[in-house]
Amino acid sequence: MSDQKRTFPSLSGTNYATWADNMEAYLCTKDLFTVTDGSEPEPQPADATKPTATEVKDLRVWKSRKAKASGELWLAVEDEQKTHIKELKGDPVEMWKKLKEVHLQQRPGARFNAYDALFQIRKQENESLTALMARAHSALQSIQELRPANFTVKMLDEELECMALIRALPQEYNNFASSLLLLDSLDLNKLRSAFQNEESQRTARNLDPMSPLMALQAGSNSANCYFCNSPDHFLRDCPKMKEASARAKGSGRGRY
Repeated sequence: MSDQKRTFPSLSGTNYATWADNMEAYLCTKDLFTVTDGSEPEPQPADATKPTATEVKDLRVWKSRKAKASGELWLAVEDEQKTHIKELKGDPVEMWKKLKEVHLQQRPGARFNAYDALFQIRKQENESLTALMARAHSALQSIQELRPANFTVKMLDEELECMALIRALPQEYNNFASSLLLLDSLDLNKLRSAFQNEESQRTARNLDPMSPLMALQAGSNSANCYFCNSPDHFLRDCPKMKEASARAKGSGRGRY
């Protein structure tokens, strides 16, 4: 088994794509990845009541590798990311799945943040052009991993237009923009309706720019909470939105 030590950065809130590739390769050098991705199940004796000495040894070795894989994962994430896997220590398969689930949430907000990271890339002092190209490619990979399987060029065009509109909003619209980015889906038509209704609400009620967004239903003037579609409360009181916002903050992602 390799004695190679980890040389790549720990998992943060922004580097999952490169970390996952490096961590997979690292665990492979340790002969630990198959007990991490679930492709190597726990060995079972032919007769559970009378396991052979070899079967007992195989099980002991497998459990030892499982524990080592769990430890390697724990040590390879920054402290702020450990909260996602704290309750899963000892189970590298579930730890690996959970980290992927947290960092590859296929929400518009996650993709928009990834687009923003790509567009903000600038050549650093003393950075080679080869290294610059590698960073740009890594940022693009992050975007691709956040796309659903049925993603099309038309969807890309619409998402870029949505992103341009949201990025154009001034600071007093932060609550409005943040609520949009927490939605599970956001197409261009829905965003246009959101903008129109937000404008109507602010004009009709003379809302203070820093007040919470009252409500929105795409294509309607309903006062329902548009985040969960409940008529029982406004957006500012939505428990589901608060929960989603807390998860997003825990993942280290915020609005660009």
